[in-house]
Amino acid sequence: MRSAAIYSRLWLLSTFLLFSWGCGGQRGVGPEDRIYSHSVKPGETLAEIADEYYGDPSRARSLMSFNELSEEVPTPGTVIRIPMSTEDVAHLRVRERAREPYNRGLVLAENGSYLDAIQQFQTSLSIDPQFIDARYNLGVTFQKLKSYEKALGEFKTVVRKRPDVPEYHFALGNSYFYLGRYDDAADAFEDVVERDPYYRKAQYSLAVCYEKMGEKTKAKRAWQRYLEIDTGSAWATEARKRLSALE
Repeated sequence: MRSAAIYSRLWLLSTFLLFSWGCGGQRGVGPEDRIYSHSVKPGETLAEIADEYYGDPSRARSLMSFNELSEEVPTPGTVIRIPMSTEDVAHLRVRERAREPYNRGLVLAENGSYLDAIQQFQTSLSIDPQFIDARYNLGVTFQKLKSYEKALGEFKTVVRKRPDVPEYHFALGNSYFYLGRYDDAADAFEDVVERDPYYRKAQYSLAVCYEKMGEKTKAKRAWQRYLEIDTGSAWATEARKRLSALE
């Protein structure tokens, strides 16, 4: 089993934020609101942008409507206008303060300084408890230290708050697996492949779980499905061996 990866996006607010004061009557934006401008990065979705500014990916639809867009994955370089209420701006300022220890935590974690990274992620969360990326990376770092119960607690919170993100369910499944809770791990990996049928790591892990549980028929189906989406990697070679052993 492979542990979840450190989510290494650095939150450097000054690299992408510009703002101007909103004008009264403009598309329903009040006179005390602000309009932020965000240049879309390659592969970035409106849900991710909404999460960055509002801490709520579900507001992607309102961003789509406000900007008169037809797709939730805008063309890179497109400038998205983001209306911010006074409350939104206050939240963004809190998040900006939380990003400083968060960024330090990422660097420390990537350099293997896990205990120091944990302190930075916890500091970030003390500033902004709703900072999902900080909580996710705290869980990943606990996994790196083999503190699987602590990691599990963080990932449960992350999945509850962001149930539509496959990577979070995968991290949750990893923690269950390392704790020997294979039934729960299988449930988490099933959640992943329901959301993303081509998520190879989750499909592979699901097959391993079924083997651990003694569910031979389910394991065979899971390995067969894995080999439908991966035919040439080293993992595929191992999957064929394990499938053959079950037949």
